Amino acid sequence: MPQNIPSGSLSTAPDSKGLNVRPDLLPESFFFLEKGKIFSQDPAGKFGANGTVFRTTSKVSVTGKVYTICQGQVFLQPCGTDATKVNAILKPFNQPIKGLAIKYIVYRGLNRSDFFGSNFVINDGTGVTGFVDVIRKEFKDLYAMLGITQPAFTAQHIGYPSGTSQSADDLIDDYFLKISKVQTTGTTTTEVEPKKAFELPMIPRGTHLGTATGSIGIDIVLNEGDYTVANDPNPFKLNLAFARSADHVLDQAAGATVFKKKLIRETATQFLDIAAFYGLHTQGKGKIHMSDNSVLQTVEQIASQISGFKTAETTYLYIQGSRQRSYNFYGNQNLEGSANNIKIGPTAGNLSLEQFEAGWPVKELVAQPSLVLQLTTDNNDAAAMYVKQGVLHADTPNEDYFIRGKNLLQEEGNGVDTNFTKPITFSLNKTSANKTVASFVQLIYEGKTVKVTSETPGPNPGDPAVSTSYDLKDIDDIFGLINVTPKIQSKDGNELAYVIDQNLLLIDFENKAGGKDIATVTTKKVEDLIMKNDTESVKRVTYETLLNNIRQNVGGFFESRSAYQDNSNGGTINYSDKRNNFYQPETPYYLKSRVFMDLEGQTITGLSIDSEKGYLPSKKILGITKIENDSCFNIINSQNLNNPKFYFTNLREDENSYYNSQEGLKYKKYFLLIIGETNLGELKIVSPAEKIFITTIDNMVFTSDEYAKWTPKSFNTQKLIPSTYL
Repeated sequence: MPQNIPSGSLSTAPDSKGLNVRPDLLPESFFFLEKGKIFSQDPAGKFGANGTVFRTTSKVSVTGKVYTICQGQVFLQPCGTDATKVNAILKPFNQPIKGLAIKYIVYRGLNRSDFFGSNFVINDGTGVTGFVDVIRKEFKDLYAMLGITQPAFTAQHIGYPSGTSQSADDLIDDYFLKISKVQTTGTTTTEVEPKKAFELPMIPRGTHLGTATGSIGIDIVLNEGDYTVANDPNPFKLNLAFARSADHVLDQAAGATVFKKKLIRETATQFLDIAAFYGLHTQGKGKIHMSDNSVLQTVEQIASQISGFKTAETTYLYIQGSRQRSYNFYGNQNLEGSANNIKIGPTAGNLSLEQFEAGWPVKELVAQPSLVLQLTTDNNDAAAMYVKQGVLHADTPNEDYFIRGKNLLQEEGNGVDTNFTKPITFSLNKTSANKTVASFVQLIYEGKTVKVTSETPGPNPGDPAVSTSYDLKDIDDIFGLINVTPKIQSKDGNELAYVIDQNLLLIDFENKAGGKDIATVTTKKVEDLIMKNDTESVKRVTYETLLNNIRQNVGGFFESRSAYQDNSNGGTINYSDKRNNFYQPETPYYLKSRVFMDLEGQTITGLSIDSEKGYLPSKKILGITKIENDSCFNIINSQNLNNPKFYFTNLREDENSYYNSQEGLKYKKYFLLIIGETNLGELKIVSPAEKIFITTIDNMVFTSDEYAKWTPKSFNTQKLIPSTYL
């Protein structure tokens, strides 16, 4: 029987020299029901696909206390049309599983009487529920600190719409991320922001939240980032309509077009089954705390606790493909003349040829003892896979859970089908009775080059359109967030607002040995303002990668790369009167400049990135002015493009060739285009009204000249430097 082997101590493949190892997940959470309470699940209430609908709510039959799974803030909403019930939305503060970013946990169907009565006043007195005890104390302490009379503590203070204006179309983020503002005159306090009448307090893990009578539903929503997408065509929104649903399903019928139905299917990847969430605690020294203060840690204990779920033995397979979409979203992974694109089964000798995304892009494997898969590939040198969640079997060679090169691609001969990768095998935890424990495997895979065809009018009237085919380069899949705005707003003019896309990307970095280091990154967008002089300024927009994980080829004769992990959530950066208030990469990175003459005799300022300790940087940056960014935003809106990213068009046909400046400096020059999805779901490349030229001198930092030439000098002290620029 496979044991619960910590992931940090997994045995390695032959000749792997310490590879096939990843840090322990260390999952730690609280079970949402009372210890000893028997719960059951009807097949109609289980998480997952059912024809054209996908149930995101896992609903169980139970009567008893309900607890907070992790530490976070709680926001209440009605529960459908049932006036006796409420829904509670928990926004995690501390994530219970490393590498698994949860945005919300939604409890559907708690007894309203645990929180407030018919007068909408929050229950008072100790021991009502742990949650009410916490918020009552926080509320009293707030007004005692302000030294003013405490008003009635009503349901609207914790989000429930009693006397406040709420719309079902309001986004949930608007209530968690807006700053509550009050105005006090004498002993009278007036709420300036009516949508949020009280700063939602932090609730500890394992707090008695409320009581369920008959049934309770749970949704786990994964986090993609705290931002709003302009003109988002996806019919599904994380809004109050979703928060208020008594029992939520994704329904393809809500999509008015083929593409919108596809986007609804894509949304299924934002949700995780509660059974799989707890099942992941069997990997990497997990702990599930119970209401009687006991802790579940073994495979047997955890499997027994989740056995009431119909999906207790289900493994879910998520595969992210090109441009942060699900595997084969663009149809580029299919075999020629076929819709099939994956071989999958329990062993390498027992694989079925299937279409991965048939129905929904979340594959459910019920009671499967192990998992082996092969994905399609065109064997390009950038083909790679990263195992974000899941335990690789020792027989699958890898580089700290990156799989590429000879570990991924097959060699021709002996009847091998090189249209597929090598078999990739995953270990699934099982009980002593040989029952699989619920979990999920999440992969990031780029195995086939995405081709985009662009058509332009012929040179003369009546001539046929000229069709040009483009291959998406690594750099073309990095910088998005063009048409998003952060949900976390600046409190005043002395902050830089920034936004982060939490979805991982696979990218390459060239190393000194002539090969490629591979990394997973998230991306960040920051806006700032540079004063040219006392009266003139320039607004800028910076996009940068944030390192999540990296695998590099380290040798004794060339430099190693910085493995500084700078991943974070969206937010704001405070200005200081003792620092230059402009964007700069965080320590240990800093920017350097080089002024040179291009072949046309124009003066260009190029920026490069360096590391304080001499390591090669593990970061890529794109910098343009706000005016240039706005021109890209405008073309995105006018063309109704979805999921847009920057496309880099090299002025030279050979991507590996350089220009040489008059000073002997090597540089590359691009102009920026935009690539995105049309209303038909097809990829399209468009150009802003005026060309935006971008220069790089290190293949790491790409900037327009107007952005680069006004970048202030930055020294290690970061003190103010009057009127000096790079």
